[in-house]
Amino acid sequence: LLVACCWVCIVAEKSPPIGISSKPPLWNATWTDHLKHDLLLNYDKFARPAQNTVTIVKMKLIIKHVEVDESKSMVTVNAWTQLSWTDDKLKWNKSDYGELSKINVADHEIWQPDVVLLNSAQGNSIDHYGNTHCVLNSTGDVVWIPPSQFFIFCDINMRHWPWDTQECTMEFGSLTYQEDEISLQVENESKAALMINLDPCEWEVKSAEALPVLECCPETRNMLRIRLVLTRKTPAYNGLVITPAAACIVMLLSVFWLPPNSCEKFLLIGVTLVIITLFMIYFAQRLPVFAQHIPLVVDFYVFILALVCISLVTTVISTNLSRNKKTRPLPRLLSNFLGSQTASILLLPTFKMQRMSVSSEQDSEELHERNLVSDIIQEIIEPADSCSNCTHDWTLIAIAIDRLMFLIYIIIFSFMGIILYLI
Repeated sequence: LLVACCWVCIVAEKSPPIGISSKPPLWNATWTDHLKHDLLLNYDKFARPAQNTVTIVKMKLIIKHVEVDESKSMVTVNAWTQLSWTDDKLKWNKSDYGELSKINVADHEIWQPDVVLLNSAQGNSIDHYGNTHCVLNSTGDVVWIPPSQFFIFCDINMRHWPWDTQECTMEFGSLTYQEDEISLQVENESKAALMINLDPCEWEVKSAEALPVLECCPETRNMLRIRLVLTRKTPAYNGLVITPAAACIVMLLSVFWLPPNSCEKFLLIGVTLVIITLFMIYFAQRLPVFAQHIPLVVDFYVFILALVCISLVTTVISTNLSRNKKTRPLPRLLSNFLGSQTASILLLPTFKMQRMSVSSEQDSEELHERNLVSDIIQEIIEPADSCSNCTHDWTLIAIAIDRLMFLIYIIIFSFMGIILYLI
């Protein structure tokens, strides 16, 4: 009986009271919970975690996407910003917390350096960073990699568009801390930013280097200046700009090889004018109007437009020379100009042979009939018959004008191509 009573008492002590669940507790504190509780207890996130030393903040950009707005002279940089510093108040002994070497905390729970873009194009906002967790190490080192978006004013030089290279400077600094409190540095001065091609991008970051600090100006000593060199990717522009320009040049040169009285010459000139006009409209919509430097491509199309207008004038002249029937012979100056050397250069052997045959016939007639008065009277009465080849000769003059313009245009386009290549 005594044994039975003892057993009942033991069971009653171990059994839970009536109305209370016998399930285990839902919350089990881990080493991370204990560590965060101990670290953040009485932690002031608005106070710099150093007393008599300078907090070194290292910065690095991992650029994802770059967009250039030429009309606003503004560059948008989407990147991951890596900031790292040492917080003396966030150190712990790993052996006291289950060999825990690092933990993650929210970015708003600990102190952060107020590093902002000083030359930002958004004057009403300095919130460049997104919300991500910070990684704390047992040595007090903190690493924070938030997604970032920066808007920068940049002096856009459109002279070599669309094969241009732009240089922009990003100036980072602290708004509240002095140079003896925070020292902003980069991990690698020659490579302050990395470019990873995650998104389709028109621009490529050729280099990103940290510029030296200006010791003369106290306000720039606590400033980090990163120079970005951006190069435009131009595979699409090669077909969009170069191919139509080459087509316009070929059509313009082809005009001078058509017959002088051909209507297709005016058709080719009209098509070339329409193409150049459409491209001028495209340039006016694509490029900023207030740009200080006019692109060389625009100058090239403007110059081609002027050459097309000149070719239109010469085409009208050559057409009038070839279509109308001429009764007057060529002046001696033109006959001498289209001599043997000039005719061979202009590929006009017909003119030389014609003039030689006509002159030989006239010499034979003068030898046999120079004393006949009837022939002289007939030449005076019918001057048109004495110049039966005048229309043909004037047509050759029109062809010679076209060939001369062809040679001049070839020299002009070659000279322009060399200049554009050297520039």
